[in-house]
Amino acid sequence: MQQQKVEVVTHFHRVVPLKHALFERSLGFTTMNRIQKKYRRLAGQSPSGRPEAPATTHIDLIRAIKGDYLPCLFFTFSRRKCESNAFELGEEEDFLNAEQKSQVTEAIEGVLERYSTIESGRWPHLRRLLLKGIAYHHAGMLPVLKDIVEELFTRRLIAVLYCTETFAVGLNFPCKTVCFDSSTKWDGNSFRPVTNREYFQMAGRAGRRGIDEEGFAFMVVDLNYFDPSQFPSMKEDEVEPLQSQFSLTYNSILNLVKNYSEEEIYRILGQNFATYQASAERQGVLVELEILEDELAPYIKNLRGQEQFVKTLRKRLELESELNRAYNKRTRSKLKKEIRALTQRLDSAFYRAFPQRDRALLRRENRKFRRKVKAYERLLLREQALNPLERYIREFEDKKALLEVLGYLEHDELTSAGIFASQIHGHELMITEMFMEGLFHAYPPAELNAVMVAVGYEPRKNEFRIKHKLDFGPLLRIYHHLQKLERHMVGYPSVQFHDHVAALAYRWSSGESFTKLLEDTSVDEGDLVFAFRRGIDLLRQVRNAAAEDPVLQGKLRECISLMDRDEVSIWL
Repeated sequence: MQQQKVEVVTHFHRVVPLKHALFERSLGFTTMNRIQKKYRRLAGQSPSGRPEAPATTHIDLIRAIKGDYLPCLFFTFSRRKCESNAFELGEEEDFLNAEQKSQVTEAIEGVLERYSTIESGRWPHLRRLLLKGIAYHHAGMLPVLKDIVEELFTRRLIAVLYCTETFAVGLNFPCKTVCFDSSTKWDGNSFRPVTNREYFQMAGRAGRRGIDEEGFAFMVVDLNYFDPSQFPSMKEDEVEPLQSQFSLTYNSILNLVKNYSEEEIYRILGQNFATYQASAERQGVLVELEILEDELAPYIKNLRGQEQFVKTLRKRLELESELNRAYNKRTRSKLKKEIRALTQRLDSAFYRAFPQRDRALLRRENRKFRRKVKAYERLLLREQALNPLERYIREFEDKKALLEVLGYLEHDELTSAGIFASQIHGHELMITEMFMEGLFHAYPPAELNAVMVAVGYEPRKNEFRIKHKLDFGPLLRIYHHLQKLERHMVGYPSVQFHDHVAALAYRWSSGESFTKLLEDTSVDEGDLVFAFRRGIDLLRQVRNAAAEDPVLQGKLRECISLMDRDEVSIWL
C-alpha cells in the first residue's frame, strides 16, 4: 500500500463569533482579572479572610440577559438542580405572550398524539413551566417529556432551558446564549473543574447560523466560593487533546482469534489511536533519556556500558515495586538489602569516575548524580507506560487465557460457547455462562427479564436496592466465580450484576403500571426506562445468537413483548 502524508488542518474561525464572559451580580459581565481584584479586596476586609458577599445566582444572570440574549441554554451539572432552578425561575418570570402560549398548547397536543397517556409525576409541573417559556432537560426524564421539550425548543417557544451536559452531545439545538451555573462538575468520584474541551462542547451551542451575528457564553461566579483554578481558560487554542478510549473486550478477542492469525492480531492491536498518541509522546521521552545518558556517560561506562546501566535500574525499580506490595517483615528486609546493593553498585560507578578525589568531598556531586539517576528511572517508567502495544498484547494474552480456562477457546478455535459469546456485545461472559448453565430455559419469562435488567446494571449514587424474593443464587455463583477468575488472571473484574431494580422489572413484566413502579423507587423514570431497554437489547442479542433453538427463541420473544410496552416502548 502506498504511503501518503496526512496534513493536519486547524481552523478556529467560527461563522458566528462567540464571546465569553464571567458574571457576578455586583460587577455584571466581567473578566477573571476584575473578579480576582474584587475577591482580594473583600477578603482583606473580612475577619475570616474569606469574602462575604451576596450570592450570585442563576436568577441574577437570567435577569441580566433577558432583554437581548435569549433564547438561552443554561447548563447545570445536577438533574435535581436543573429542575429546582426551572421552578425558581417560573415563580418570577413568564417569557411568553398569549399567542405563544397558544402555540405551546398546540405543539404539546401534537406530540401527545404520538404517545399514550403520560404517566409521570413531572408532567403537571413541567407543563406549567412550558407555558411560561421555561423548561428543563436531563437523562432522568421519560423520553416523551424530552421529546416535548425538544420540539418546543426547536420552535423557539422556550426562552430558558436548564439542562445537563448530555444536551450538548448528539443533539443539535443551537441558541443565542449558553450559560453555566458552575465551573465544576461531579464526575462520579469527586467535584472537578470543567475542562476546556467540555466547556467548548457546551458553549459551542451559542450562536445560530443565519440568525445571530454573534453568540454568547456566560458563567456564574459566586465570590463566596471563588477559586480561579477551578475555571476553564475559555481559550479555544488551549482545548485538551483527545484521548483514546480503545479497549479490548472478550467479544473482540474471540472475533480476532476467529478471523486472524496471531501475527495479524498483533499488527491490528498496534493500529489504533492510542498507539499513535503514545508513540508521539514516547519520542519526546526518548529524547529526554538521550540527554540524561550524555550527562551520565562518564559513570555509565563504569557499569560496563548502557545496557548494564539500564538493566540495573530496571531491576531496582522491580524490587521497589515488590517492596511496596510486600507485608512480610522477612521479605521486606530481604528486598531492602537487594535494593541497597544495587544503589551501592551505582554509587561505586560514580566514585570510580573520580579516582583522585576524596569521597567526602564528592558527596554533593553524588547527590546530584543520584537525582539524575532517579530522573532517568522516572523516564524509563514513562517510556514503558507509553508502549500501549505491549500493554494491549499482554491484555490480549491474559484475557485469551481466561477464555481458554472458561472453555470458549481450544487450540485457537472457538468452541460452541465461544461462538455464542462472539455474538454478544456487552457482558458476554455473564450472558454466555448463563446460557451454558441453561438458565435462559430455567427462569420463567418475568423472572428472566428481572435477571437481564440486573446484568450490567450500574446503580447511581445513593440509590437503594429494592428487596425481592427472586432466586438469584445460580446467577450470584456465576458472578462471583467470574469476578474471582478475572481478578486472578486479568487483574480487575469487568462483570457486573446489581439487582437494585430487578423487582421492578419483574413487576413490570407481570403487567404492573409504570406509575405504580415509581411509587416504590428513588430511581428516575428515565433511568428506569433505560434499564429496561438495555435488558430488551440483551434479550434480542441472545435470541439472535440462539438461532438453532426455536423453543428458546419463542420464549425470548415473549420476554421482550412483556417488557417492551407502554412507556418503555417509547424510546427516542
